[in-house]
Amino acid sequence: MKRTYDLIVIGAGLSSLMFLNQYLKKNNYQSILLLEQKKTANNDQTFCIWEGPGLPNITEEFQLKPKKIWKKIVLNNLNYEVKKNIYPYNYVCFDGKEVLESLFKSFSKKITNLKKEIVTKVYCKDDIQIVTTDNSVYFGKVVVDSRNNFQKHEIKSALVCQAFVGSEIELTQDRFKPDEVTLMSFKQNDDQVEFTYILPFSKQRALVETTVFSVAPCLESIEKIHKVVLENFGAYEEVRQEKAILPMAVISPIEEKRILKIGIGGGMMRASSGYSMRRIGNWALRLKSDELSEKSISIFRYRSNKCLNYLDKIFLNVILKYPEKGPYLFMKLFRRAKISSLIRFLSDTPKGIDLINILLCMPKRLMLKGLIEKKND
Repeated sequence: MKRTYDLIVIGAGLSSLMFLNQYLKKNNYQSILLLEQKKTANNDQTFCIWEGPGLPNITEEFQLKPKKIWKKIVLNNLNYEVKKNIYPYNYVCFDGKEVLESLFKSFSKKITNLKKEIVTKVYCKDDIQIVTTDNSVYFGKVVVDSRNNFQKHEIKSALVCQAFVGSEIELTQDRFKPDEVTLMSFKQNDDQVEFTYILPFSKQRALVETTVFSVAPCLESIEKIHKVVLENFGAYEEVRQEKAILPMAVISPIEEKRILKIGIGGGMMRASSGYSMRRIGNWALRLKSDELSEKSISIFRYRSNKCLNYLDKIFLNVILKYPEKGPYLFMKLFRRAKISSLIRFLSDTPKGIDLINILLCMPKRLMLKGLIEKKND
């Protein structure tokens, strides 16, 4: 009879590694198997979060090294610009590969890790979870599943996709402002929300991303737009590239007895922004000292804020039905909202007064249209 693990964790991405980093600080007596389909982490990810008062300190709690920290943010739309000093908050950027390697190193000696294992099937037999891969079969009491494998009936809102193509580039001349991050530089587009996102690491080096919010984005088309964006900076060398299509939706996974869904499939990506690191980190830091088992699994499940979900559903309907109004929505919100309230709202830790501030700063007619669309859906 093959060994039966207490936990089998599928996937060595951000959600699994942040979970294990915190869980194994409090639980050292369970046998854990981590299955990952890749041999090594790719250098094609960047993680960003807001840090500051009232927010769990992800940087310190997970002992991560930031790649860059900014205290100023910029949004612009044609000839209109919003620039804000966000002190005492920070916008913090991490190198994705370094984060994953650092998290894994923090607990690697406490688990069994198998790479190049592609999971093909997960099922239950005689109260044991059986995980089949293209190489073997593994047995566990509980499965922690981080795969992006949500089903249609688990989507509780409109489904919009965030698609992006990003390049970290090195210029021959000073073109970037290293003390301010451009969150959104909008382009005129009536069919989808389109903007450029710039993370400047120096006057000559930055990560430049071309992003769209769309129902059916095409990466090939975005790559063409992205190439033109890069050419506007003059001569450059592309150091690395990252690209992806991510779902923007309120996801509520079906609860299964011995399966804990985390990551995108567990509803851990913020529907209105496509950000996940802050939400995952907040959840992982709230974990108690209980051992994860069939009996205790319910206290480990991620429960999203109902009020935030409600507002995100309205937002997604606006983006779906009125994409040309997307820039107006973001620009007005960032221009009018109190920065502390806005950052706590975006970081899933809003107080009641923050929600009131956000609601008062939203374009009311546009959000009302989104609300009507939500009710019609």
